[in-house]
Amino acid sequence: MKKRYVLKNKLRFGLFVVTAIFIGIVLFCGINTYSYKEKEYETLIVLPGDTLWEIAKENNKSGDIRRYIYEIKKINHLEDSIIYPGMNIKLP
Repeated sequence: MKKRYVLKNKLRFGLFVVTAIFIGIVLFCGINTYSYKEKEYETLIVLPGDTLWEIAKENNKSGDIRRYIYEIKKINHLEDSIIYPGMNIKLP
């Protein structure tokens, strides 16, 4: 006949369970908290003669230039496509 295991130190077992649960909660919350990454933008100073279309054509990696211009206007809170020399423009 096999012997049954008898828990000898209930306090130590209870502390182990509580510690394991605490570590699990901390890891779960830590992963969710640090998973968000804020978008980073490149800043460009507008030179005399620059247009939004030329800036978009030079800096657009792929895709439609009009969509890229829309993103630039949205990020910089521009109502129209007029830019002035000396302006700081954020590029996605």
